[in-house]
Amino acid sequence: MRLVRFHPFKPRLCCRSYYITQYVTCVFAVDAYEFTTIRPQISDTEMTGIALPMGTQPTNIEFKPHFHEWATTQPGMVCVARKKKTAVFRQYVAAETAVPVISCAACIPKDEEKNFFFAGVARSKSVRTPDDGIGPNVDEYFTVSIGGMCTILNTSGGPVHPGDLVEWAFAHSNTAKDNARAKANPRRIAIAVASVSSPKIIGRCLSFAKSGEVFDILLRQ
Repeated sequence: MRLVRFHPFKPRLCCRSYYITQYVTCVFAVDAYEFTTIRPQISDTEMTGIALPMGTQPTNIEFKPHFHEWATTQPGMVCVARKKKTAVFRQYVAAETAVPVISCAACIPKDEEKNFFFAGVARSKSVRTPDDGIGPNVDEYFTVSIGGMCTILNTSGGPVHPGDLVEWAFAHSNTAKDNARAKANPRRIAIAVASVSSPKIIGRCLSFAKSGEVFDILLRQ
């Protein structure tokens, strides 16, 4: 498939036509061990990392979801993995078939971002069903894009423009405002417009999108 690639550092008039290679890793799975470590509930201060005014008490606004909701991954979701996880994970048999990642940020404090790194954007889905006690009955593995161009949802709470640097985040300043609207679903890993010095940059925006719309992004390799 022939696509037009816009160079991230040159004006559009200087662009040429290229064949874009999409880097896909075929063996990823949701890290169930992370689900056992998340807390039953967190407050609004812990979720956003923003201190409340003096005299205001934190309020618990997020609670631990069910595992089948937490572990479900849809195409376009941002996936992250815990740092230094490989050294421990290599001891398990599953290390030969999958890499552990998470796509849900529910009940994970903002301060935990320093312990994770960007793993990719989900390319296929992994829809989990409620556990009946017998065991999993669906394929839990899925593929992710680790480079090239892909399409994701704008969850930054504001518009994104072509050329903007994009970073992943467990929460941002607009997360608490959107929490009431999205209470039915676990909080997913969001994106935000980044500065050039951010260590969490995942790529560069290629199209304009308002909050809640999809846009194209060139993943950073």
